[in-house]
Amino acid sequence: MSPEKPQLEVVLITHDAAHLLERTLAAVSFADAILIVDSGSTDTTREIAQKMGARVLLQTDWKGFGHQKSYALSHAEGEWILFLDADEVVDAKLAAEIRRVTTNRGKVSGYSLRRVNYFCGARIRFGHGRPSFVDRLFQKGKGRLSEHRVHERVLIDGPVERLDGEVHHYTTESVAHRVKKNEDYATVAAEEMYRSGTRASLVQLLLVLPMSMFRDLVLKGGLLDGKAGVIMSTLGAFYSFSKIAKLWELEHRP
Repeated sequence: MSPEKPQLEVVLITHDAAHLLERTLAAVSFADAILIVDSGSTDTTREIAQKMGARVLLQTDWKGFGHQKSYALSHAEGEWILFLDADEVVDAKLAAEIRRVTTNRGKVSGYSLRRVNYFCGARIRFGHGRPSFVDRLFQKGKGRLSEHRVHERVLIDGPVERLDGEVHHYTTESVAHRVKKNEDYATVAAEEMYRSGTRASLVQLLLVLPMSMFRDLVLKGGLLDGKAGVIMSTLGAFYSFSKIAKLWELEHRP
């Protein structure tokens, strides 16, 4: 294998992730290469990435998460590509599995990884944030990114299998952090709905919040996560309401 074509390359996009990046990159130090596409961090994100051996590209023309990750993928060189977010950490069991399955190309196009969410340090077992499988590891040429501005997904063409181990997703650092993220995401989601022709209804405004809470707390068992589950589900329900409220606002904008 030539140094110009790594067997496994880890790919991330970043923005002001200095407080997260070292832990994330240390967990995937076994990779042959790491590529980071930064959108213009004002902290030491790029310096930390370079110190830990990553190849760093700057792309400040931000058009959303899907577009930014597609840009990163276009510059990746590995036979296998592992996409991570800056707040995700691969555990030891999953790291061993990734090393095992990426030794050759094989017949499997990609792999789905079990992701566990943490809310303000608490591991979430139920509700909307319960563990789920996400497609993240794939052979170069057999995976692509959806173009969603938020909540983008890796799309893999061909057979996909699951790996043992977990990705620990530290999705919410504080309540203020979650409120800010929900505000940003709701704005983008409302704009996309508006462009697609969707319009807000009175029924949605009345029911989306209580129905979201009932779904996450009762049907999905979020109450079993205690106070963290209640707070997370309530903030998630308000995010759902905010999308519809912002959609209504767009409809009435002069």
